[in-house]
Amino acid sequence: MAHFNIDKKTGYIYIVQWLPLNKRLPVSTRVKLNDLSEWDEEKEQPFDLNQKDKKGVKIVDTLARYRNAMAAAVKECEVTRGDLKQTFFTKLSGVVLRGGPMALKQISFLEYFNNKLTVFKEDKKSNFLSYQGTYRRLIRFFGKVRPPFEHLNMQFYMDFQRFMEKENLRLNTISKQWDNVKAIISEAYVLKLHRNDDFKYFKAKQEKPVNIFLTLKELDKIHDLNLKNHPRLEKTRDSFIVAASLGLRFGDWGRVASDLIKDRNLRIQSHKTNEVAIIPCNKYVIEILAKYCGVMPKQLSNQKTNENLKLIGKAARLNQVYEKISTVGGKRKLIPDKFKKYELITTHTARRSLATNAIISGANPYEVMKVTGHATLADFDKYIKMNEVLAGEGLKKFAMFQ
Repeated sequence: MAHFNIDKKTGYIYIVQWLPLNKRLPVSTRVKLNDLSEWDEEKEQPFDLNQKDKKGVKIVDTLARYRNAMAAAVKECEVTRGDLKQTFFTKLSGVVLRGGPMALKQISFLEYFNNKLTVFKEDKKSNFLSYQGTYRRLIRFFGKVRPPFEHLNMQFYMDFQRFMEKENLRLNTISKQWDNVKAIISEAYVLKLHRNDDFKYFKAKQEKPVNIFLTLKELDKIHDLNLKNHPRLEKTRDSFIVAASLGLRFGDWGRVASDLIKDRNLRIQSHKTNEVAIIPCNKYVIEILAKYCGVMPKQLSNQKTNENLKLIGKAARLNQVYEKISTVGGKRKLIPDKFKKYELITTHTARRSLATNAIISGANPYEVMKVTGHATLADFDKYIKMNEVLAGEGLKKFAMFQ
């Protein structure tokens, strides 16, 4: 049976379900008591049964709703062996518990979206902020309306598209909003919370991004920078050089360690895909690990690392100019934006640099794919635009291009 307790630091009330192997599943009810003395520890509820939350709902009613949804989820998962947390939120969204028996209620699109945000936040999903931004944009679009899933038709698609264009969003930003919207609607569709499949026709155009890589000479320039007076930049630089030498995703940067290396080969299991890769370590990897006593320095957030990388690239004078065509507010700009190379460097540039430099150096694509984790040559070709890279390098040998 689930229990309720109160966080004595924040005042928020949590429902706690005990799981096998003495594990706990705590879920916030998002109800807060400003005065902890108002909480009855023995009965697991406020002393005042008529006390209401900031929305005007009786707190005991909310607790009853959470308790019954958890009980229903536990009962279902005993049979299906499904994910208890996900099942709980589905039950919480789909029922109203008032006056005794359960009465079915059709959940609205935004209610379901908001419940998913709660799950993402509690599970510390990396895409939480992206979905949160989409949700807030939908709230502005709908105003006080809370549409059922059945109202998300092609008229909604055209209206919301126009709304985002009026906000002067870039084409790729709009495309990302649609990815998030469709993911939420699709999941609810699979869970049989609605029967509206119009979302399958919500199409979003994208502009090809300018995906740069750093040449071996440029990586040498970054490596040779004297950053001793800027320790945070120095650690970011060292991590980036290791990642560019090994082709690692950002989530794996901090996991490189000397005890994972044998005969100058790193054996590492990707955090994202669980695939194991064996990658040769160059002199930079060995040198930097020795500098930090066999482990990588503590990693900053992706955002902060990207900010640091741009400063590092600027210090290395990576000033080659790139043009980037963009569509803003539904209108294609006549004159492309121009960026210097250092402005385009991100954490992902390290991984792309390894793959591209390996191909230019004559490596077998299939061998490089074992490092990057791409399943097919077609996917790998899209990733580094292999034909464009090889064509550009191949033409340089002809006199007319010299």
